[in-house]
Amino acid sequence: MTEGLYRQDPLTPEEREEFEDDLVSFSDRGLDGLGDVSGLEVLYAGGSSLLWVEGLSQRVGEHGSVTALDADEERVEATRENLADADLPAPVRLVAGDVFRPPFGPGSFDLVYSAGLFHELDVSERTAEEALLALASVVRPGGRVATEDFVDTVPAAQLEDEKLDADLALASSGESLIGIGAPGRIVALHEGVLSDVWWRVSRPFRIRHLDKVVLAEPEPADLPGLPPEVAQGWRRRREALRERVGREGYTRPATVYVEGTVAGGRR
Repeated sequence: MTEGLYRQDPLTPEEREEFEDDLVSFSDRGLDGLGDVSGLEVLYAGGSSLLWVEGLSQRVGEHGSVTALDADEERVEATRENLADADLPAPVRLVAGDVFRPPFGPGSFDLVYSAGLFHELDVSERTAEEALLALASVVRPGGRVATEDFVDTVPAAQLEDEKLDADLALASSGESLIGIGAPGRIVALHEGVLSDVWWRVSRPFRIRHLDKVVLAEPEPADLPGLPPEVAQGWRRRREALRERVGREGYTRPATVYVEGTVAGGRR
């Protein structure tokens, strides 16, 4: 079917609208879990997606602020180019930097929030605990650290996709990504750093037409640089995943939300 396709988008305009509506709903579900954040100084750690930045700004309002910290400078610049068209009641600052060494002073924020940060964290040289300790260090005493990430409690095509990404990163650059695991792993991480930790698991959130977007993705640019036998094995696994997605869609994992308090103050 070709009607409605534009700019080589695999989706029709109607499908694209439904796809983006579902992305907004998924973001809203995560951000609504933070409760009342109006007037807070918030750090969005490990990403700069305009969807999440805009959602945080709308919830924080004009009496607070939102800072996004992302190691990917190109992604930061892409978001910065679109800020003028966004609905941003709270002022937004975009910073390129490392979550292991956040470029902020102690107690700079009331809340640090991340979405999908930890399963993509490179722990080849430093640990996840070091990253969480670094993020907690920029929260005022009594402030909160809140994390949302995928977990492997239900079967999902995305779990295999994320494993493929992690294996490719290790083979091509030596990065060792944590990957998606059980809720207890990320909960225990937070209990070792924060006080009053609580958590909940949410069901998978379906994104309409995500299967078409995934199937339209090109082969990774890093793949030809791998040893032939490694690249061949990776391609076989990718093709098996694509066949699975064609049969059952791009099923998504459940998510876990974990929140804790930085010692030294009151909730």
